Amino acid sequence: MRILLLSHYYWPEVGAPQRRWATLVSHFVDRGHQVIVAAPHPHYPHTRRDEFFGSQVGRLRRRVAAKLGGTWETGELGERIIRVPYLHSGSSMARQLLDQGVASAGAVNAIIGRMRGPRRPDVVISTTPALPFLFAGDIIARALRVPHIAEVRDVWPDLISDLALVTNAIGKYIPRAATSYLEEKVLPGLLTVVQRRASAVVVTTESFRYLLQRRGIQAEVVRSGVGRSEIDQTPHECTADGRETKLLYVGTVGRSQDLASVIAAASRTPGIRVRIVGDGADRLNLQTLAGTLGAPVEFFEQTTGQALAEHWEWADAGLVSLGDVPAHALTVPSKLYSLLARRVPILGVVAGEAAEIISENKAGIVARPGDVDSIVTAMQALVQGVESPDAAGHRWVVDHACVDVMGAEYDRILKQVRS
Repeated sequence: MRILLLSHYYWPEVGAPQRRWATLVSHFVDRGHQVIVAAPHPHYPHTRRDEFFGSQVGRLRRRVAAKLGGTWETGELGERIIRVPYLHSGSSMARQLLDQGVASAGAVNAIIGRMRGPRRPDVVISTTPALPFLFAGDIIARALRVPHIAEVRDVWPDLISDLALVTNAIGKYIPRAATSYLEEKVLPGLLTVVQRRASAVVVTTESFRYLLQRRGIQAEVVRSGVGRSEIDQTPHECTADGRETKLLYVGTVGRSQDLASVIAAASRTPGIRVRIVGDGADRLNLQTLAGTLGAPVEFFEQTTGQALAEHWEWADAGLVSLGDVPAHALTVPSKLYSLLARRVPILGVVAGEAAEIISENKAGIVARPGDVDSIVTAMQALVQGVESPDAAGHRWVVDHACVDVMGAEYDRILKQVRS
């Protein structure tokens, strides 16, 4: 089968979407499928390609990527990658949306012109978190008359209004009534049409699937899969001594994570020390906040491999955090599965399904998103004693969120849309 994947985030970048699709592309190639990926040149979380390759992660991957070049590349998994134009983005919502819009339009232009007739794919898969790529997948699939699998990894369209997406992007240029109309009516309506037209909609949580089902949209749940190397690791060891507890956050440092509440709580909790490893639009603001509050928080650049392993050797517990918006109650960050698999004690500043997974598997402590007092209470409990989780969370991951389950579910969906 010829599978066309449309994604704004892809190898050699590092992040949750990139890891998910590296795993799935490897799975597809191993089963004899031909995979073509349309994605912009690597630049996330930076503004442009040169900045990415100058970063710690980019430097590690420059040697491989430098051999590729041009419009078409051969990826490390044997897939073919067509690199599409992108806009030099920035930290503002408007610039990020423009970047994603330019790349999705570039994908439509590149694919429709090059992949007709015998080159036509058998199926198109589009994936968020870059919302414009769902529309690109719909356009390409309809133009080529092939099935479209719309993977909605985030809670779209609900996040449009929850995050005031239009207001934050262009609110200073147009009236509030207009941005509200776009956020609450126009964009959700358009996205719902795309979801209903898709041959299959893939989501990553049961709670979001139930919500779409109430809207008349049938969705399939394919959670992000933890790799065998993490599942087979020995349980995490912590060295907390009852006087100081070291809490590690690894991942995107953006607005959705609301790490500002965590920093504020850390400034009020004696004995807690926080380390944030990653990059994103909110990093500079958070560094300023930590300095202003005198919070025991240190920041490190995004990294991988042995350098990341050393951060985990330092840590007593891992942090998973989301902001206090309704749609986040339907979200489970993929890093939660990794922490469960490795039996890392968790501080979860989360609600809804993510909080239930932590609590039901006795995997850590849950605090209410956006509630600094609640986070302080949870941190105080960590300082008083970090308990290593039992095997329940590890078993849950093996049953629901490992790479074998993820691959098998996608195999079933591909067969379903082609039948």
